[in-house]
Amino acid sequence: MIHPALRLLRCPVCAAPLDGPAGPAGPSGLRCGGGHAFDVERSGYLNLRTGQARRVTGDTAEMVQARVDFLGRGHYAPLTARLARLASLAMTSPGGVGPAGAGEVDPELVLEIGAGTAHHLSAVVDARPRALGLAVDVSKPALRRAARAHARVGAVAFDVARPWPLPDRSVDVLLDVFAPRNLPEMRRLLRPGGVLLLVTPGDDHLVELRGPLGLVGIHPGKRARLAEDLAGRFTRLSSETLTRTLRLGVDELVELALMGPTGHHTGAAELRRRLEAVLPAGCTAMEVTASFVIDRAQGAAEMAVD
Repeated sequence: MIHPALRLLRCPVCAAPLDGPAGPAGPSGLRCGGGHAFDVERSGYLNLRTGQARRVTGDTAEMVQARVDFLGRGHYAPLTARLARLASLAMTSPGGVGPAGAGEVDPELVLEIGAGTAHHLSAVVDARPRALGLAVDVSKPALRRAARAHARVGAVAFDVARPWPLPDRSVDVLLDVFAPRNLPEMRRLLRPGGVLLLVTPGDDHLVELRGPLGLVGIHPGKRARLAEDLAGRFTRLSSETLTRTLRLGVDELVELALMGPTGHHTGAAELRRRLEAVLPAGCTAMEVTASFVIDRAQGAAEMAVD
């Protein structure tokens, strides 16, 4: 069965609507009126990547498992809860999820870019009981998990650097947590009254691990550049910093490093070796700063969407 959230998508080639399960592509795929067909993988996610997409594979299976394990321990629960609360404040036009295939009801839609396993997205969807969620990623291991993370969340792969396969003004809440941004497309998709929730690392995020584990630091001036990028497209409604001190064991520290960019070039065994080299003898844990900056924004009133 095709997830109802996937029916909201458009063809990435010609932007035409995609048919449901009764379409020419059959129950295992979707096809537009122009004949472009796309597979719904056995695990349930829709692949809308075309031959023009960049060759980006996303997180590996090891990185995804580390994310599942770390987030499952609740270390980032305050961030997840805050995102769900902020998402509940979006005041868009009344919507609701209608029966599959009904077509009469314009559903609320929560879209997360770089959603990974849809951990945060699932909580945000719970905060809006009439909403569907779409988890966007390029990692196959992550998409397989996202497709079964929540009954109202569908999963899709597409290239975020290209035009996004959704209609204008179709998204109520747009979520981006440490993920790549395409601000023109984000603005195009956001409904009047909808909100963009943009999470970036604080200056001291994981500062204790940067030297020992080779984690990437925060570029100077990143906040100023973000403000410049948002200007003219979005109006910032609020900005807040959420900071927590986490006491983590070695296994958790390895998971935390693996679930970020470091995991693309450094494996668990090497991360563990580096930790053991810097931890005092007999010490099995250390304190780490987790710092998140959450920007809540709406589309700028003067910004027209064609």
